[in-house]
Amino acid sequence: MKDGRILLIKKKDRDYWELPGGIVKSKEGLEEAAVSKTKEQIGTEPTVVQQFTVLEFQKAGQNIEANIFECDVDPEATFSPGENIGEVQWMDIKGLAKEKIGDDVKEILEEI
Repeated sequence: MKDGRILLIKKKDRDYWELPGGIVKSKEGLEEAAVSKTKEQIGTEPTVVQQFTVLEFQKAGQNIEANIFECDVDPEATFSPGENIGEVQWMDIKGLAKEKIGDDVKEILEEI
């Protein structure tokens, strides 16, 4: 998040905006995995500031724990969407009510 905006992605096979990142099987190296997965999706390397929150939910009958990190991204960076990413965009937090957003973004908005 920066200046009232949040960086979101829209995958090619989805019609809603979500946080960049991905699934990691091990709890070891979560920060490094967050940086790596995000870089793959947005085409520039973020810097972890801190762990923001942990979201817990169920998906396909499995308990999921999503570690969400607050990161900085170079303001001069040009985004280059990864293979499965259709769009990468800074979005105004106040304008998200008009957009289709994923559950991860909804949860984050409740936290801030």
